[in-house]
Amino acid sequence: MTIRGKPWTYQSNSNTNSCDGSSSSLSGWNGGDTNDFLQQLVDECGDLCSGESCSTTSGDVNEDAMLNIQDIITMVNHILNTSSLDGCALEAADMNMDGIINIQDLISLVNAILGSARSAQMDGKAQVEYLTSGNDLIVQIVSSVDVAGIQFSILNDSPIEIELKDNSHITQDSHFQNGRNQYLAYSMFNQSFDSRTTELLLQDAGMIDLEDLQLTISDINGDALYLSQSQSGQNYQTGPYKFEMEELYPNPFNPSTQISFSLPMDDYVKLSAYDIKGNEVDIIFEGAQGVGQHSYTWNASSFPSGVYYIRLQAGSLVSSQKALLIK
Repeated sequence: MTIRGKPWTYQSNSNTNSCDGSSSSLSGWNGGDTNDFLQQLVDECGDLCSGESCSTTSGDVNEDAMLNIQDIITMVNHILNTSSLDGCALEAADMNMDGIINIQDLISLVNAILGSARSAQMDGKAQVEYLTSGNDLIVQIVSSVDVAGIQFSILNDSPIEIELKDNSHITQDSHFQNGRNQYLAYSMFNQSFDSRTTELLLQDAGMIDLEDLQLTISDINGDALYLSQSQSGQNYQTGPYKFEMEELYPNPFNPSTQISFSLPMDDYVKLSAYDIKGNEVDIIFEGAQGVGQHSYTWNASSFPSGVYYIRLQAGSLVSSQKALLIK
């Protein structure tokens, strides 16, 4: 295709000839105003100033056109905050396109390198109990499906040593910077943990507040498990109701989602929404609640699209779920 230029500049546009000196170059063009001329070029030839987009393969975080161990190491370093990705590399790292790079993306990358097919949707859940043992904190995880990866993000003034019981085939990486501990446990070959009961020891972390701790658990597909968490062994589940937050519905949502939960005893409840940086952005409900089922609607019409976390706290019991707002 030949592109001809009108023989005058944008500032000097008195020439009324068409772009090649005749009226046949562009259909219907007989000269005139510069803006009209440019608009007709766009209408007939398309946008001449189209923006560039990333062409990097999903998972190719070092942009070398290959998926291998180097990409795993680069993604791990980004999650642990030892180095940062940006541009197309950052886009390539977000394997599940949820706006955050974490253990889920790492498991998905391992699967892509191994050529592993995705298993059927699991919709896994896990009960997480935090037990104080002297100065230490023991985290016990009982999951409904096989676990393939665990990520801790903990706010603390000093580094925290985390020990994974058994599971000698699981790789562990950690990093402490600017008051935040990051910890990853995963398999380079996407092998699941030894059993569906997992235990970790956090040294000298017995006084950690659960509000300063974020836990993400992934299945072999790279999907997050829904978590129900309790602290100090206080897990009131002996009556007809147990402490549980049901799956959000709908999720993804726009602009509202329903949050249903049950309480095993009368308690003071706080139901909040957090952004991916851990900032509380909305209090959905706060106050006394009785034993039994409860339901609230979160209207997020005033918030931008993205990933949020719905957190339910009743006394020392905590449960959270991820919510995806798509407008």
